[in-house]
Amino acid sequence: MNERGDLLDRVDAIGPLLEDQAQIGEASGHLTDTTVEALRGAGLLTLKVPTELGGFEAEPALQYEVFERVAHYDIAAAWCLFIYADTAGMLGARLPHEGLAEVFQDGVVPVCCGGGGLRPGALEATDDGVMLSGQWRYGSGIHSAEWVMVTGFLPGQDGGSGRVLSCVIPSGVVSVEDDWNVHGLLATGSNDFSVDQLFVPSERTFSPGSAPLRGGRQYRTGVTGYLSYTVPAVCGAVARRALEMVIADASGRLRGYTKPSPLAQRGAFQHFCGEADMRLRSARALMLADGEDFMDAVEDPTTNLRAREAQVRAAATYATRTAADVLHDLDRFVGGDAFRQGTYLERARRDVAMAASHLLMSEVSYENHSQFMLDLPGADPMA
Repeated sequence: MNERGDLLDRVDAIGPLLEDQAQIGEASGHLTDTTVEALRGAGLLTLKVPTELGGFEAEPALQYEVFERVAHYDIAAAWCLFIYADTAGMLGARLPHEGLAEVFQDGVVPVCCGGGGLRPGALEATDDGVMLSGQWRYGSGIHSAEWVMVTGFLPGQDGGSGRVLSCVIPSGVVSVEDDWNVHGLLATGSNDFSVDQLFVPSERTFSPGSAPLRGGRQYRTGVTGYLSYTVPAVCGAVARRALEMVIADASGRLRGYTKPSPLAQRGAFQHFCGEADMRLRSARALMLADGEDFMDAVEDPTTNLRAREAQVRAAATYATRTAADVLHDLDRFVGGDAFRQGTYLERARRDVAMAASHLLMSEVSYENHSQFMLDLPGADPMA
């Protein structure tokens, strides 16, 4: 069996369990242990880990399909999975050998999460590492994590400019705030967290933009290219499932006042279904094609990689907002049933609305992309 088929089969094997656990996770405010162990047992935590460390080293198009399939069953599980996979892949590619041996003890990929919300901690240099203090946001999946990756700023010596370091710390020393009181993505447990004057040895630090020590071309991208295929995958999957659920029920759902008729027979709904299907298909096709093309661009020495990453981010924003718009438009045809608490449609709508607010999916990404197209000075894919 090919790798793609194997991975999707692994997801389908645990899919019903993920779906059964989803409401429990919602109630507790984080993924259940059962869900995390299912993801681990299926080998999905190794999705983005270099092959030389026993991982799949999945490139963007394959990542997209795996996260999409998990989100079909549970968007929170998919959200935390991509955090775990992104972080494990980054550590596998860039941690110094001594640090890697400690974190990936006996070659086992642990549950690792990252967070920060672009808020670096403060670093002080020591003889053999750094002292780290800080408070970070959006620790998705942190309740189940064994290790946490954060960034910190190390001031320069004698007036130097300083630099940002990624630091890997054991989760047991992290203080997690009870502040994830939100409308959507409840089960991701994306709480704020902090540490104070924590020593981090040099072997568990690295520069985020440094050349990878292991793995292939996907680790030679910037953060935008490395992360941008995740959010649109989970949002697109949820929008697709919601649309199909409404279509399946359309013949028995009556709409109208004086002359109610089945939703399936109403021209406005027929138009919406056809257009929504094309919108979701086109957004998905864009992301899959872009993923393949982006990897080829990484290997082309003539590529302006920053410009190409701005394009990746703009594509991800487009696909994510397409999914959110389709879900919003469904409300007009389903009516109040779309807002009944505890239903799939109600959860889908608020989870995707929350996901679409991710800073990486900001509409400023269109401006960034166009600035490279226009060859304007100061263009930046992460502005």
